[in-house]
Amino acid sequence: MALTSAVANAAAAAAAAGAGKKAAQVQLQAELNTDDDWNKFLTRDGLLVVDVYSEWCGPCIGMVGNLKKIKVELGGDNLHLAVAKSDTIECLKRFRKRSQPTWMFIASGQLLNVVFGADAPRIARTIEQELKNEELAKKGELERPKRAPHELTTPEQEVATAQEKIEQEKREKEAAAIEAARYERREARARRLEMHFADICPALMLPHAQKNLRKVTDTIESFGIILADKCPIVVGKEGAKILAVEEPELGEPAAAAAIIERPSLALLFKKMPDKEGDIIEITRRALCGDHLDEDDEARKKLPCTELRDGNVIGLFVPADRHQRAAVLDVLFPKMVGAVVEPPVPAEPPHIAIMFGAWQRRAVLSMAGLPRVAPRLLRYGFYADASVDEPKLLCKNIDQYELRPEKDFCETIVLMIAMGLAEPELAEPEDMFPDGPPEELLTLGALHISADAVVGKEECARFFPPGYSEPERKPRPKGKKKKKRRHDKDENAEESAERTQSTENPEAEPNGDTENGDEGDENGDTEENGDENGDDEDNEEHTADKATSPPPLTPH
Repeated sequence: MALTSAVANAAAAAAAAGAGKKAAQVQLQAELNTDDDWNKFLTRDGLLVVDVYSEWCGPCIGMVGNLKKIKVELGGDNLHLAVAKSDTIECLKRFRKRSQPTWMFIASGQLLNVVFGADAPRIARTIEQELKNEELAKKGELERPKRAPHELTTPEQEVATAQEKIEQEKREKEAAAIEAARYERREARARRLEMHFADICPALMLPHAQKNLRKVTDTIESFGIILADKCPIVVGKEGAKILAVEEPELGEPAAAAAIIERPSLALLFKKMPDKEGDIIEITRRALCGDHLDEDDEARKKLPCTELRDGNVIGLFVPADRHQRAAVLDVLFPKMVGAVVEPPVPAEPPHIAIMFGAWQRRAVLSMAGLPRVAPRLLRYGFYADASVDEPKLLCKNIDQYELRPEKDFCETIVLMIAMGLAEPELAEPEDMFPDGPPEELLTLGALHISADAVVGKEECARFFPPGYSEPERKPRPKGKKKKKRRHDKDENAEESAERTQSTENPEAEPNGDTENGDEGDENGDTEENGDENGDDEDNEEHTADKATSPPPLTPH
């Protein structure tokens, strides 16, 4: 009992000492968590030194001792210290999502300086210099800079400008890659359809223009083009979006509402056998006057001009082979689908994000959140953190959990969409926010692709073509069974066996031999089962190296 009491008293004393230190720390540095706390703290006289932190990266604990020493020896009542949470204070929003220690120096409500990093000597020199400047300012011998706390200092502005330039170059690079991929998809589709529809040009007549179909057919016949087919069609919302990308006038509210809700007329023009030239160019010249100047009077008599109803287009003819392919897919899907496979879905821009495999449950839990789940394209487990030569272990968590041995160096890699494959076809609420998902960033990734261009290259190594195709499971090898013969043959064999057993009673029947073999096999199976059982027992004592963080390495 004496020993127990001594231990309890020692624990109580330690707790009291810890509480005293914490109280001293709180007293040394004010805690600012709201806009009201921040605004109230700014009204204090003297030099204010604020340690700004974010929710996922706390304040700099290592500087507390130095700050206390500085306050006692230099600052006194003229120096006030605080820690401020940038996530909940609007004035500090520019410091959010940062892991670098940030120190603000403020006096009389004006921002004097900002220092980044836990450089104790530099921070001490800055505090000493700003305290001297504050004394001079109070005497009227020095004029303090006029800069609100939310404004950027000159060094911050330089860094922000350089960072913005980098971000702009990154956006331009990604946009160029997206446009190149789009052109490649459209070119591939155009080439594929040209194999069957090189002499065909589709067109769309809006509902209000259908009464003038005869004018259209009479115009094109003089150019060696005939109307091969026509059919009413309600384009629908998805089709209207695709057509609006090809012809912006079809995206205007009145035109879009017309083709979505009312039947339009899908036309299919065909070039006569003896007519030479590109059918798209000929059709556009006949109906739209592409060869005429904008001010030419003849242009006003063309069908595309006469069929307009105010600002609403009346007739749409694709301008090139890419548009022709897109319009054929929308207006004549059955005709196209009968001879050509559907287009390959576009893949959105994406990056690779890598974590330690021991984080797999937290990672997949975050990836399953409603805001993140639509952005998770693929994931897999790998033998190490290599980006250049990844070694795939398995493709899902169920397979990974079945692995008997796991190691700290194993990783889980996620393929995360950074945008939509075709944003022009999406609704505003379906758009993704810029940057990787914040929910995943809070877990501390081992690697994040620099941008979507680099991400595409890295994901091609992690998730090569065919990665998502279902795996074929090998059929289990069963025992070889004798082929069954007709009943007549079986009866003949049975009678022969009975005759043999009568003539030679010492011979063993075949059935006994087979049963004996089966018995041996069953015996082997039991032995294997025992071995498996031993393995299972051993697995229980084997540490799962991928369910907890790796051990800390000594510094």
